[in-house]
Amino acid sequence: MPAVVDRNERCPLCGLEFSAEGQGCRPSCPMSKGCKVLCCPGCGYSFPQETGLAGRLRQLFDRMKKERGVTP
Repeated sequence: MPAVVDRNERCPLCGLEFSAEGQGCRPSCPMSKGCKVLCCPGCGYSFPQETGLAGRLRQLFDRMKKERGVTP
């Protein structure tokens, strides 16, 4: 079971929005099972995926921004 949750993410470095599916830790990494690190397909920057309460709050705020038409 992959540790990365399939949802849209935004790279904190380049701002690219992408689907987290298939962008998780590389299978060759010994820590790949349970790893929540994402790799941006645009710039290659690796960052942890927010999960739990922080992830749900981020989704809520992103949804509210989208509904109001605010761009980051």
